[in-house]
Amino acid sequence: MKLLRKTIFRLLFVLPLLIQSELVSAQSDPTGASPATRTYAITNATIVQAPGKVIEGGTLIISDGIITAVGTNVDIPGIAEVIDGTDHYIYAGFIDGMSNTGATRPDQMERPDNLFTPDPPNEYAGITPQISVLDQLDVEENSISSLRKLGFTLGHTVPYGRMLPGTGSIIFFSEKGHADDILFKENVSMFTQFVGAPGAYPGNTLGIMAKWRDLYRNAELAKSHNEMYVENPTGIQRPSKDRVLQAYFPVVEKSRPVYYNAPNLLEAQRSMRLQKELGFNLVLGNLAEAWPLADAIKNSSSTNVFLSLDLPDEPEESEDDDKSEETLALEARRLEFYNKQLGQFQLFDSLGIKFGFSTMDVSSSKIRENILRITEHSLDSTAALAALTTDAADLLGLSDVAGTVESGKLGNVVILDGPYFQKSSNIKYVFVDGDKYELEEKKKGSALVGEDAAKIIIGEWDYSMNTPQGEQAGTFVFTTEEGSLTGVLTSNDGTPDLDMDNLTFIEGTLSFDISFDAGGQMVEVVFVGDVSATEISGEGSIAAFNMNFPFSAVKQTPN
Repeated sequence: MKLLRKTIFRLLFVLPLLIQSELVSAQSDPTGASPATRTYAITNATIVQAPGKVIEGGTLIISDGIITAVGTNVDIPGIAEVIDGTDHYIYAGFIDGMSNTGATRPDQMERPDNLFTPDPPNEYAGITPQISVLDQLDVEENSISSLRKLGFTLGHTVPYGRMLPGTGSIIFFSEKGHADDILFKENVSMFTQFVGAPGAYPGNTLGIMAKWRDLYRNAELAKSHNEMYVENPTGIQRPSKDRVLQAYFPVVEKSRPVYYNAPNLLEAQRSMRLQKELGFNLVLGNLAEAWPLADAIKNSSSTNVFLSLDLPDEPEESEDDDKSEETLALEARRLEFYNKQLGQFQLFDSLGIKFGFSTMDVSSSKIRENILRITEHSLDSTAALAALTTDAADLLGLSDVAGTVESGKLGNVVILDGPYFQKSSNIKYVFVDGDKYELEEKKKGSALVGEDAAKIIIGEWDYSMNTPQGEQAGTFVFTTEEGSLTGVLTSNDGTPDLDMDNLTFIEGTLSFDISFDAGGQMVEVVFVGDVSATEISGEGSIAAFNMNFPFSAVKQTPN
């Protein structure tokens, strides 16, 4: 009884403070943008706590950014916003292993006059490991919202640059006012790649490898010198302050891994050669050609992997009935390569190699499609979910706070109206750090079959695009030729018209590609949008630059 009275006294004392704190929190935002509550209860849902661990008819409580309860017998707080989860599926928020999400490209240093090409300035050579990706983060960069709409809530983002762009950090894919507000873990990696300096050393792959060895060895010596000086400076030359070499110190002591952008087999092999020679902890990020390295990676205790979600299109067979042996052999090789690339995910899983996914170099419009292609081809959906959640969290050192739907974990979840690996299911809500994002219902039309469907899309649409270069406007012109949909993109700035490739209009969704020459480099832009009778709303993406931007269009009224 005495214990009960003490408990009641504590509740009477604490409860007003909690209520007052909640009221103060709700009133602290003069803009009125903050939600009335940060406590949410999703009820009667199928909760996939982890791959293979499911609760039917469960309730999930998220309060102040943390999962506070999950199960079938859960008390719902009175201040909670209740969301009916009937027929819905809840998963842990997905995790991106490596990309440039949220980062903006800095201006490259111009070629100095009288450049001494054998030893250019570090900035020109792209040797800036002391720089943090936080210096490039833009909270309004469209790639953040693009990944969030796909169920990704956390990601390892790395800076743009050349050989050694800088350090990567873990960020929330949330809407905030400042880069510090989306930062979760700072400087978790050293990011590097085989991108040389134009017309100067190290300008090629062999030069980059030689420079990397030189920097690492000098950093070892500098670190040893620093430690000796700190221990007893008497009679020892004062160490020089070299920020580039100091950025290597955590790599030398193996407290910070090196993430190599290794999209192809040769670059991955060279990365592993450097790791074997120097001994640092290596993560092969954005790895697309992984299958030849499976055994080497399995036998390495210091190499982890994030496999690229940038997948090739399925090769098409020539319609020529009279194919030459050369043509048949070429088609067979293409199909073999395609099957190996899609099959490498299952290969790694069968060998017990833990891996996550990297969204670098892939258009956001292709990400879920490619994940579903992987599972349709060979990989078990349980293993694919692990790569999106538990395994990605483990590889990034986040297992204590992310990757599963459990009490005490971050309030990062994704909620769909069906199983994630079911094509017809749609993401309804995404919670990031406890903040709720409700996705708009997609407008559904019909496939382009018959006169009624054609009337929806055929005609001229005035578009506007909010690109990183500013607002751009023009006209989409859609026509049919022999029953096939064709399109042209025109621009108000007088640039040449561009034909739309891979143009489709199916079930209210429009998609097409355009390609153009940007100073000798062909750039492809992918557009995907939802179409109503008079409006189009969607997103454009440039995979080569990991860039996304919104676009909209309004149908012109015929005269």
